[in-house]
Amino acid sequence: MKRFIAAFFVFFLLGASRAFAGDPFTVGGIKVDATAATAIEAQTQAMAEGQLVAATKLFDRLTLEQERAANPLPPLTQEIVARMIRALEPSQQQRSANRFLAEITVAFNPSQVQQFLRENNLTLVSSQAQERLVIIRDLALRSDMSIQSAFADPRLAYALTPLRVASSEDVMSLPSNPSDAELNAVAAKYGLNQVLIVEPSGSVTDISLDTGSRKSFFVQPDIDGARFADNVVSRLESDWKQASATVGGEMVTTTVSVLYNSHRDWIALQEAINTSAQIKGARLDALSKDGALMTISYGGDVARLSNELRFKGVRVEQNPGMGLVFTRS
Repeated sequence: MKRFIAAFFVFFLLGASRAFAGDPFTVGGIKVDATAATAIEAQTQAMAEGQLVAATKLFDRLTLEQERAANPLPPLTQEIVARMIRALEPSQQQRSANRFLAEITVAFNPSQVQQFLRENNLTLVSSQAQERLVIIRDLALRSDMSIQSAFADPRLAYALTPLRVASSEDVMSLPSNPSDAELNAVAAKYGLNQVLIVEPSGSVTDISLDTGSRKSFFVQPDIDGARFADNVVSRLESDWKQASATVGGEMVTTTVSVLYNSHRDWIALQEAINTSAQIKGARLDALSKDGALMTISYGGDVARLSNELRFKGVRVEQNPGMGLVFTRS
């Protein structure tokens, strides 16, 4: 029996490592700490409490705040949450005779989460935006790298708006007011075309280098770099969900020409289409070496569809002869 439990636990963790990377149904960085009569009881209690915290964070990530306010979820129980968990991985474990501390990463089953939210009349938004390159300003003036480290935390890769942090060398190579061309040169090193400039003072500028659009907002600075990073991501996710979610409305079905220059581009375009929150159905009708004809059903607002896909690296255009056209941006 002990051998079976050990083998199952190894499988559990191996499954977790494969499921985690960039997965919006995964929540990382959950700190657990419990004290009980024995170390085993403390560990069991800590894990149970951590799973509830992870589930709450997941539902905050994947649902719309206004819907949760109007239609709150029922109280979460260990039994409800346990049915939705597919993998769990602890790290930084510390034990004493009656205490257990660790940091856990929890991966949830997408179909179970979707079913739970549907039963509670909440819209699921699991489509991820294209990665942003984070540029932390004033690094040369700071004696510590706490904000840089906070934004580089791997747990932020699970967000709906994943981030990648530019190296301090690349940041310091930029002038105080970099042009789009200078930002483009840095972003190209990382293969990205979306840049997020973060000031420790709380000012944030979100720049789309392919369209030139800029959006600035303010997030209350925090002495804790991790909380500051979380607040920035929370704002980005909220904006992304509002832009990409389809709530009610009439569905529109139309043909789309998907144009590409390589098999790699075609795979990337398929991924963007299949994970779009706006597109509820997609059928491949014809395929050639440089293009495909598809029939899609979407929420009816082409501007919202275009905005979502732009953040996924897809350009949406109306062509007089071809109709709706998707290409890599």
